[in-house]
Amino acid sequence: MILSINNHQRKIIETINGPILVIAGAGSGKTRIITYRIIHMIKNLKIDPSKILALTFTNKAAREMKNRISKLINQRDLNKMYLGTFHSIFSGILRKESHWLGYKSNYTIYDQKDSENVIKKILMELNFKISLSPEKIRRKISEYKNNLFKKMIIDGNLYQDIKKIYKFYVQKCLKAEALDFDDILLHTNYLFNHFPNVLQKYQEKFNYILIDEYQDTNISQNSIIKNLSSKHKNVFVVGDDAQSIYAFRGANISNILNFDTDYYGAKIFRLEQNYRSTNHIVEASNNIISFNENQLFKKVWTNNEKGEKIKIYRASSDKKEAKYIASYINLKIVKNDAKFSDFSILYRTNTQSNILELALKEGKIPYKIYGSISLYQRKEIKDLLSYFRIITNPNEEESLLRIIKNQIRSKKTVKLLLESSKNNKDKNIYEILKFLIKDPKFFLNINRKTKDRLNNLIFLIEEIRLKLNDKNTCKIAKYIIDFLLKEYEDKKNNYHENDFQSILDNIFFYVEEQKKLKNGDTSLSGFLGFFSLKEGIDEVDKSHEKIENKVSLMTIHLSKGLEFPIVFISGLEENLFPSKSSLNNQLKLEEERRLFYVALTRAKKKAILTCAKYRFIWGKKRKHFPSRFIHEINKTITDSENIIDNYYKVNKKKFINLLNYEKKSSSIISNIKKGVKVFHKNFGIGTILDIQENEIAIIKFKESGIKKILLSLAKLIFYS
Repeated sequence: MILSINNHQRKIIETINGPILVIAGAGSGKTRIITYRIIHMIKNLKIDPSKILALTFTNKAAREMKNRISKLINQRDLNKMYLGTFHSIFSGILRKESHWLGYKSNYTIYDQKDSENVIKKILMELNFKISLSPEKIRRKISEYKNNLFKKMIIDGNLYQDIKKIYKFYVQKCLKAEALDFDDILLHTNYLFNHFPNVLQKYQEKFNYILIDEYQDTNISQNSIIKNLSSKHKNVFVVGDDAQSIYAFRGANISNILNFDTDYYGAKIFRLEQNYRSTNHIVEASNNIISFNENQLFKKVWTNNEKGEKIKIYRASSDKKEAKYIASYINLKIVKNDAKFSDFSILYRTNTQSNILELALKEGKIPYKIYGSISLYQRKEIKDLLSYFRIITNPNEEESLLRIIKNQIRSKKTVKLLLESSKNNKDKNIYEILKFLIKDPKFFLNINRKTKDRLNNLIFLIEEIRLKLNDKNTCKIAKYIIDFLLKEYEDKKNNYHENDFQSILDNIFFYVEEQKKLKNGDTSLSGFLGFFSLKEGIDEVDKSHEKIENKVSLMTIHLSKGLEFPIVFISGLEENLFPSKSSLNNQLKLEEERRLFYVALTRAKKKAILTCAKYRFIWGKKRKHFPSRFIHEINKTITDSENIIDNYYKVNKKKFINLLNYEKKSSSIISNIKKGVKVFHKNFGIGTILDIQENEIAIIKFKESGIKKILLSLAKLIFYS
């Protein structure tokens, strides 16, 4: 195999058997390692590609991996492989094995909004009063499932309430022949745990398992992998604990931290060379992550140039912070030092984007903001998918109710249908509507015009369902799109015909790809399964975009996996970044620090950190203090402008209160011991190496080296 890799990388690629963990630092080329390993297994070791299971977290990562592999192996071998996201792979397995669980193979996959709508319906039907919104209830149910029912972090009474709602939620999904995203993993676990014959089938099928971004796995995913790999033990995982930033979605950092405990005899490799960023950026990111206690040791380094120092700017207000960013970009453009697409502005929360957008508009700077409403969430696309879903699965009431609301626009009718469905537990809404056609007197409280519309709707759906027999997915989709376009036009609604064209393009692409596979599924239900799983975890895929000379704006979570020559990290203030909710929770604070690490390592050439002294929060002007993360970077590699203004000398007490550690008075000498981290007003942050005669501390400071400090005079601020 002729590949441009070093001896260490080659050793990782060619070590095949047994459990293996690769701890891969930011910018170290982890995807390259996985793809080259797969190519080596197929081309050199002649391993059957159908025996390989490669799992990713985003569709973008799966596509990138497939594209790289396709350049070095033939298409036939690539098509035999099982390569995709957790949800797409195991959803496919569930469709084949659904009969074991009492589901039909054409089950519908609910997105988050669908799940929230079901929960809203349950709350209405039960007349249930609860302090949490449907969105928060859904999150708690998701947490409950992803932890395999082991825990739900919530108070006692609410816990019981949510368990009650969950019971009805399961019944609703079962009646609708629907699974949500978490169910795909939960049901796979149930399948493997309760049907040993099925587990054995897939253990024998998948002799080699490879997982990208292992730090993002949750308890449910980890359980599936343990079951699948328990026979052959050939599990190869790549990840970076320093980039674990999805705890709010159930990711469990313990999976990567405890890999060698879970898999006895595991080999551990490290990828520590950063190929992306300058030396100063790498050093700054190492500074930051060193403050986390829960981590796997690694020391990232680079052969790249030293580069510019980390620039830090503190503006007097959030408005001036945004103006500074815009002015900086324009200055670089005028000097021909960069183009607009070289810049990315990252922020902790979406609400920060508004003021940044205004500044860019005023500066006549072209930009693109990521994370706004996606194609899949647009009204007309949701309408279209509702028809697709009800045609393939008439039991799925959420889609049918959406269609009825669009067609009939009568809350009274919807209410009557829901009540009728509730009273006739053996019939779903679609069956009730079909009964209406046979017996016009069935609904005495619905006027003739509404009855006619409902009749026409059922006839339309049944007509299209009959057309499904010819399996011409593109033709059926075009038929429904033409119908919807006429509907929108007649009702003078706004619609995006280009969006419908995007869906048709997606369908055509899907069908053509499935035709290449031995047992490809070109049906409409097959496409729906593929399409429903496109959302998954938030991602920005720029590979198919037209290259535009625009500044990129996005949250830090969305930026993961991307890189830019120049990166602004804005809003670096206590209570904002780190977030207010993390200040009293050590684990959450460490995740915030990992999030900052991710943001910083997106930068290739230059990183600019900005914050504001005053910021408008919920319409009120509030004073903000610079983020502790700024002060965790070695000052010798930073270039500060308007920053802090001797803030710590003037407001030391406020600084102490902001630190999320157990505070202790420096006058209590007995508490000072070797290994404790301290803060000195002149020398910064350091670690105590030794105590001499209970009077003098030998301290190694990050910025100032080793110093002898007289404890009675120093007034050290320290945390343990």
